[in-house]
Amino acid sequence: MKKYAIVTDSTTYLTEKEFNDFGIKRASLNIIEGDDTFRELEIENSLVYERFDEGKRLTTSQPSPGEFLSIYEELLEQGYEKIFVLVISEKLSGTYQSAKIAINMLDDTDKVHLFESNMAAYGNEMLILKLKEFIDNDLEFSEIISKMEAFISTSELIMTSEDLVSLIRSGRLSKTKALIGTVLRIKPVIKMEDGKLDLLTSARTRQKAVVSILSFMKDRVKADYKKLHVRICSHNSIEFANKLKQEILNTYKNVEMTFSEYIGPVFNVHVGPKGFGISWMVE
Repeated sequence: MKKYAIVTDSTTYLTEKEFNDFGIKRASLNIIEGDDTFRELEIENSLVYERFDEGKRLTTSQPSPGEFLSIYEELLEQGYEKIFVLVISEKLSGTYQSAKIAINMLDDTDKVHLFESNMAAYGNEMLILKLKEFIDNDLEFSEIISKMEAFISTSELIMTSEDLVSLIRSGRLSKTKALIGTVLRIKPVIKMEDGKLDLLTSARTRQKAVVSILSFMKDRVKADYKKLHVRICSHNSIEFANKLKQEILNTYKNVEMTFSEYIGPVFNVHVGPKGFGISWMVE
């Protein structure tokens, strides 16, 4: 059995049990409030909610290259032959660059492979679960890279958020659009496109957001797929996440589905405390 390791960042929100059982290491993004910096791995969502209730402005920052380097060196010292690194999209965070810089600081850079996932949060969770499966199946290093690149090329992510104020703060919506949305109670439907989060449409209700998400999925999933891998995320919106789940199971065949009910502090800063979405890939 080959000894391969997985490294990701703190915006991959698998369960603590999964991280422990799989041996996955994480570098922590940070939340910044004025002169104070909080490591995401050391705080709870309640800190973000409390600060927003107090009207505080929060920003986020990437892990340092040194943090990634320490993780790589520790794993290599423990006898791992190769390390796979999969982190938040380069266009959303400097995390990718920190991970890359750290690889170039190693004596043997060939021992670490950094994927360009163009995904985030539950999209990366979906990919990492597949990566772990390939490692458990004892595939060769090059074969794992090839299979993962194929999945990454078909991966999609779409979500809705109910907190337009957070989207203003993160720069995902213009202030004018957000103010109009607040008055009309519009739910923005956001897609991941080329590694960035873009506004797809605005829905008047959560049910219409579900319809918009399913319509987008229908346009993107080609009829000739062999298997559809789906990860659904409920962020304090279990009713509508379950509606998505049931509609997908009713519509598509040969579906492998996983479910998440957690989004962590860094993503709460940007998308707020409530929403739901899906990520998928095909083979």
